[in-house]
Amino acid sequence: MHLVRFDPFRSLLDDDFAMPSQQRGLKIRETENTIVVEAVVAGVPKKDVEIDIEDGVLTVKAEVNKTSKNKTSSYDEVTSSAYQYYYTTALSGGQWDKAEATVDDGIVKIEIPKTESSRPRKITIKTK
Repeated sequence: MHLVRFDPFRSLLDDDFAMPSQQRGLKIRETENTIVVEAVVAGVPKKDVEIDIEDGVLTVKAEVNKTSKNKTSSYDEVTSSAYQYYYTTALSGGQWDKAEATVDDGIVKIEIPKTESSRPRKITIKTK
């Protein structure tokens, strides 16, 4: 029998129990030692991406606004890109004070080391 741990706050479950992401553009996966969160922030420079963790909620905000003059009319053209993602982290077992983030090709990637107690481990069966 294969048991699957159910975490109602995760946006994406593992391949054994696959469900569509609850937030489009956000992927969460786990390795043996880390939790990896990837969020789409296309068109937003690194300086305009903000990542916060507070009360067990990871928030990724990214926003950029560009204004340009329209040559054929007297109106300005405003281009805007905005993204906001939330992930409840309370049940994940991450060391959030050691999290690291990078932005590459419009994807922000956050890697959070797992706490020792949340890492998978084998239990040895002893004989009497």
